[in-house]
Amino acid sequence: MLDAGVHIAALRFWAVFLLAVVVLVPLQGGPLRSWAWSAVNMLFLATILTPAHWAIVAAALVFLFVFLHALRVPALAPVLKVALGLACVGLFVIHKFPAIPGPFLTARSILTAVAFSYIALRMVELLRAVFEGRHPVPDLPSMINYLVPFHMLAAGPIQDFEDFVNQPQKPPPVTPVEALQYSERIAWGLFKKFVLAAILDKVFLTGFRVQGWRWILEAQLFYIWLYLDFSALTDIAVGIGGLLGVATPENFDAPLLARNMINFWEKWHISLSQFVRRNLYIPIQLGLIRRTSGAYPLWCSSIAFTIAFAFVGIWHRGTVRFLLWGLLNAAGLIITNLYRYYLTRSLGAKGVRRYMANVPIRAVATVITFEFVAFSLAFAFSPESA
Repeated sequence: MLDAGVHIAALRFWAVFLLAVVVLVPLQGGPLRSWAWSAVNMLFLATILTPAHWAIVAAALVFLFVFLHALRVPALAPVLKVALGLACVGLFVIHKFPAIPGPFLTARSILTAVAFSYIALRMVELLRAVFEGRHPVPDLPSMINYLVPFHMLAAGPIQDFEDFVNQPQKPPPVTPVEALQYSERIAWGLFKKFVLAAILDKVFLTGFRVQGWRWILEAQLFYIWLYLDFSALTDIAVGIGGLLGVATPENFDAPLLARNMINFWEKWHISLSQFVRRNLYIPIQLGLIRRTSGAYPLWCSSIAFTIAFAFVGIWHRGTVRFLLWGLLNAAGLIITNLYRYYLTRSLGAKGVRRYMANVPIRAVATVITFEFVAFSLAFAFSPESA
């Protein structure tokens, strides 16, 4: 699920982190801090790219900045909006679909190295905010800091542009207690990834090359491994962000204990599910409700789930198997939504509250959700020949 190129275990990552601490902590705020943070982020890109590739990325960022400012010219704005949108989609397609032919290999290698999966979604947030007039074009260092924060490149989180803009320009000083808490968060993330997840991987996981009950067991353990490995990167990112005074959203909230698929996506990869909700699910659902004058709300939400999670599948990997994985999640969400609707109609608001508080029902629902997620992930990550 993670892009190659940004490796938490690499010495260069931690060298840049230490440099960021030295440079940013003494700077309390203002333009100098923003420029210093952007310099750190660009320096990190220089450690994972060749000089030629780094120059291409730097030029692309400057080009995007100039392009966004050109939107101020009314005659050019419609054409530029279309061009920027198509460029973002085109880069995403090149990045995610390995069948795209040879001329794009260099572009794909750069996009993979910089974890473009996450940058692409931040670009969408940025472009929507500017296109809709909710925010002006950010200055160059702010744009760089939003699109390519080095500590969030490995596996997100995907920060909402609204949250980025609204964070204090002068972050409050980190107290000794907070510094210890953030350091513990980093240490816990490292322990989860390089001890707990590593042991599970080495001892139990085979890449789903076993059969029978061993395959079933591996499905359970793979889900736990993926959670440990993935959430560890969020722990590290949040800890680093806290020490540097850079807002970094949470990405997980005990998803293994989710009681249904809607609850699961409220707890798993939270920043991705919120992005999908803001930019796909709600716009599609509202558009369909308006077209049908509100006559078929369940159908509208079901179609919106299907389209949104087809995208989620492709966003992870541009393969038929991951598209089907996304549609499996959509089916789980639709079934949960229908069940909630008919439960409310049958039991009423008070009855639903009693139902939700019932411990045995909660336990059964949690087990069913766990197994659904585990087997859907096993399907997605099994060898293509399986």
